[in-house]
Amino acid sequence: MSEVSDQQSVVSGQPRVNVAERLTAIARRIPDALAVAAPGRGDVAGQNSYRTCTFAELDRDATALARGLIELGVQPGTRLVLMVRPGNEFVKLVFALLRSGATTVLIDPGMGKKHLIDCLAAVEPEGFVAISAAQAVRTVLRHRFPQAKLNVTVGRRWFWGGTTYRQLLDIGARSNAELPKTHASDAAAIIYTSGSTGPPKGVLYTHQMFETQVAEIAGHYDIQPGGFDLACFPLFGLFNSAMGVTTVFPDMDFSRPASADPRKLLSAAHDWQVTQAFASPAVWDKLSKYCEATGEMIPTLRKVFSCGAPVPAKVLRRTLNCVSAGAEMHTPYGATESLPIASIEATEVLDETAERTDEGAGVCVGRKFDTVDWRVIRITDEPIASIDACEELPIGEIGELIVRGPQVSSKYLEGGRTKEEGGSSAYNALAKIIDGEDVWHRMGDVGYFDDQQRFWYCGRKQHRVETARGTLFTIPVEAIFNTHSELNRSALVGVGSPGEQEPILCYEHVDGLQNDQHASFCEELRKVGSRHNLTEKIDRFISVERLPVDVRHNSKINREQLAELASKTLDRPLTTDH
Repeated sequence: MSEVSDQQSVVSGQPRVNVAERLTAIARRIPDALAVAAPGRGDVAGQNSYRTCTFAELDRDATALARGLIELGVQPGTRLVLMVRPGNEFVKLVFALLRSGATTVLIDPGMGKKHLIDCLAAVEPEGFVAISAAQAVRTVLRHRFPQAKLNVTVGRRWFWGGTTYRQLLDIGARSNAELPKTHASDAAAIIYTSGSTGPPKGVLYTHQMFETQVAEIAGHYDIQPGGFDLACFPLFGLFNSAMGVTTVFPDMDFSRPASADPRKLLSAAHDWQVTQAFASPAVWDKLSKYCEATGEMIPTLRKVFSCGAPVPAKVLRRTLNCVSAGAEMHTPYGATESLPIASIEATEVLDETAERTDEGAGVCVGRKFDTVDWRVIRITDEPIASIDACEELPIGEIGELIVRGPQVSSKYLEGGRTKEEGGSSAYNALAKIIDGEDVWHRMGDVGYFDDQQRFWYCGRKQHRVETARGTLFTIPVEAIFNTHSELNRSALVGVGSPGEQEPILCYEHVDGLQNDQHASFCEELRKVGSRHNLTEKIDRFISVERLPVDVRHNSKINREQLAELASKTLDRPLTTDH
């Protein structure tokens, strides 16, 4: 029996938990309200075309699809890869998989073919619920997926056999199969990290994690049924259906959010009079610049969410200027392994913390959610076997953040491709800390608490630069240089051995620089750095046409790639193809 299947055994006294039950309650409350609106196949009489479904239809079809899966042989713990474009079928299938007791494998297609295939093979899936193109690849590479026998094609099925989405729906509609009872610690999904700071890792999600996420998001942000959400990040959009909010999927490539067309985002927002929206900082930056230049607005938008990377104050200001007067903009903080952890509202940032960020204090991500415990501990790159071995740091001292709570994953997927061939157990050893029956997760983020118990993020632990004069953390250093009006973004990297590293600042100029302009701009940056003790010794700079970013949010800077480039190129312009 597989590891996930082992976890599916009923634990005595454990409550029954399945976030899909929230959908049933919503469907009973507002059955005829729209649950999903997604781009259709074309425009009709000059109007945008959408495919929609109500909450009653979503609930009914999700149940039928779940029963269809059970009729095909899906059992609690069966690992099924879901690779379907965001839309009606995607949302229905997610809730169907939850109800069937299967363990859904979700992965970013934007991570690249090699990572994608390796990660999927590591999961040892028992089937694919996927679009035609993905099924074709699975068939060609069938030797990598020898256990994948339960396959459902969403779209046209060709030579690979199996069941189609429509057939699955029909099978389930005629079935009286009993849906399994899922419990808090039962595995619900395996969601892969983006791989922005190392190889992608499979995070094991339980049903309790999903339930806690929905409850915390709905409660903390006072999200009520009846709203319309512009969902630029599909996974967050799934929470909407459990909260009674209509999910509006815009016409965009969700694997490349920074490439989204602002005009198409605005079109969807206006068509549905959206009241809330969730997107990465890269999307808000692009959309707010467009609105600033054209004068367009989204006057119905009252709640704005941005997640995936720190949001610069200038982006917060621009975004608030193009939405409803009095709108709230929130930046939840967390990770694939643990979300949500903390949150801060834009007005608090703009009125108080942004000025300190510009002075090198780090980025304030706010106060923790009620269900979370957190601590800042002494930085170490070694495994920590027990919480008793941690040295908790006082207010104001930079260390590594650790968290625990019902929304925090207790482990990475075991087996498959591994860290230095040591197995994912090596990742678990480095990222998890045992505390009796509890498990703390090491965020890999460094920062400190202030006297208001807010966490100030100072960067990733593995990105710190250890010089002979002391340790530099990326976010405080970069924020100081980013105050230069002609600098778009910057990234601090280190070259050399830890303890003797030379700090290098890679920067992205607003308008781009010619080769003969680089030297004079470096002098301007040195003047900026000389005004602060933190940055006065940094005097090497590399001009990068475009800083490389992560595949999921297109916002996290890939400093590993820049460090490799910096070791080869110092004090001269460098162009990347990213």
